[in-house]
Amino acid sequence: MLTSKEIIESTGISRATLNNYIASGLIAKPRVLPPGPEDGAAPRIGYFPDDTLERIEAVQRLKREGWSITRIAEHFAAGGETRAPAAATPAAAAEAGERDRVDAAAMPAPSTTPTPPAPAFVGSLAGAALALTPAHASHPAYLVNEGFGLVWANQPAATSPISPIAGRPASGSVFEHLLHVEPASGRDALVRFHLEAARARGLEIAHLLAGLAAEARESLQAMARELPPPPALALVAQLLLPATQAMPARWIHAVHFQQGVLFALGEAASQAPVLPPAAAPASAPALTPVAVLVAVLQDAADLWVRLSAEEYFELLNEVGAGLDAIFRSHQGRRGLPGGQALACYFLPQPRGSYLWNALAAAHQAREAMRRVSQRWRVRKGWDLELRINIGIDEGQDWLGTLGLPGQSDLRVLGDAADRATHLSRCSRMGAILLTRNLVGRLTRDERQQLTYGVRRPEGTPGDAPLLFTFARLADLAGPGAAPAAVADLAVAELLALHATATLSPGGSR
Repeated sequence: MLTSKEIIESTGISRATLNNYIASGLIAKPRVLPPGPEDGAAPRIGYFPDDTLERIEAVQRLKREGWSITRIAEHFAAGGETRAPAAATPAAAAEAGERDRVDAAAMPAPSTTPTPPAPAFVGSLAGAALALTPAHASHPAYLVNEGFGLVWANQPAATSPISPIAGRPASGSVFEHLLHVEPASGRDALVRFHLEAARARGLEIAHLLAGLAAEARESLQAMARELPPPPALALVAQLLLPATQAMPARWIHAVHFQQGVLFALGEAASQAPVLPPAAAPASAPALTPVAVLVAVLQDAADLWVRLSAEEYFELLNEVGAGLDAIFRSHQGRRGLPGGQALACYFLPQPRGSYLWNALAAAHQAREAMRRVSQRWRVRKGWDLELRINIGIDEGQDWLGTLGLPGQSDLRVLGDAADRATHLSRCSRMGAILLTRNLVGRLTRDERQQLTYGVRRPEGTPGDAPLLFTFARLADLAGPGAAPAAVADLAVAELLALHATATLSPGGSR
C-alpha cells in the first residue's frame, strides 16, 4: 500500500494531477485507514494499491504518445492493459479518434436525401480522421504520433530495402531510426522531410529530439534551423529522392491526420507521384441565398485561465471537430473562422430546405455540446457548464473565397453574416437565436416542427417562456450588449425541433 506522498515523490506528478487522475477514473480511489505510528498526528491516511505507480507510468506514457485523458480512461475502463499496448493500426487509430470526437445526435435529421461520405482528405486537419488501412499495401508505410514516435508499421516497412526503418522495431523516435540510414541512401533528405512535416504541424523540434544523443540532437537541430519557414499545412506532401548507387529513385509521402502523420514510400519507377490538385483559380464572388450559422464558445477567456494550455487546445479541437462533422452531415460548409467562433454556411440544395438544415445543425450542436460538458465535468471535477452560443440568419449575401491560391477559405459577406455574428455574441447560456425573417421563410410544415419564443425577464411572474413570439435583440441581450445597428432586430430563441412529420421537398429553398 502506498500513500499519496510516496506516489508524488516516486512519480514526480503534482497533487493536483494525482487528484485529477482519481476524478477521471485513471487510478483507484485510496482506502482511508487509521494512521500508523510513522504518520504523526494525521487523523486518517489514504492508501493506494501497490500497482498505482505502474498505472501512473502507463498514463504518462500514453499521454506522450498523443492519447487524450478521455481515451486513456476508456482504455482502462474497457479492461485495457497497463503495460504498453501493441502498436496501433491505422484502423484502430480511426476508432479511437472517433471516440474522442463529439458524438453525433440522431435527431433531427437533415432535410435532404443521404449523400456519400466526404473523402478522407477533405476538410480541416482538426476534423480529419485516420481512416486508411494500408496494412496489406505492397509499399512501406509507417505511422508516427504527435511526438514523432513510431506507433505502427506494415510488413514492407520492416523488410523493404527502401524503408528507412527496415530491420528495426516499430517503436521509439522515428528520428533515431533515420539516423541509422546510410548517407549514400539519402539520409539527410529523409531527415529534412520528416523535420518539415513536424514543423508544418507546429511541433517544437527541440522537444521531438530530446531523447537523442547530444551529438545527434545538435546535428538535427542545426539542420532544422536551416529549413525555410513552414508553409500552410497541406494534408499530403511528397518528395522525390533521387537514385544513388545504393538505392533506386523513390517517392516519400506524408499524410497528415489528427492522430499523427502516415509516411509511405514507393519506387519512382513503379509509382507515379501523387501530386496535390492544382489550385483552382479563385472564382468571382456571387450573390446567393444563404443561411449563416455562427457558433461561439462561451467564456472562452475564463476557460483559458482554468485549463492548462494543452487541455484548452484539446477542448477547442474536440468541439471544433465535432461541430464540423455535424455541419457537414447537414450539408453545411465551414467558413473562415475567427478566434473561438465557427462559421457555417448553408446553401440552396436540389432537394431539401437549407434553412431547415441550419436549424437542425444548430439543435444537434447544442445537444452534442451538452455531452462534451458532461465529460469535462467528470474529468475536471468542476460544476462548470460548457456552452456554445449560436446565431442564425438568412438572406442574399456575397459568397466567395479569401486567401492565397490553394490556401483560400470560403467566406460569406453581407447583412445575414453580420447579423448572425451579432446574434452569437449577444446569446448567452447556450441559446440559439434566430431572426423573424428566417422563421418567416420556412414552410408551414417546417414551422409546425419548430418551437421558438422569448424567455421572460428576470423578476416577472412565471417561469415558462413566451412561445411563438419575438423581441428586440437589445431587450434579450441586456443593456449595451447589442450594437445600435441591430438593437431593433426581431429575434427569438430556438427552443426545440420536433422531427415527427415528413418535410416536403423544399426545392431550392
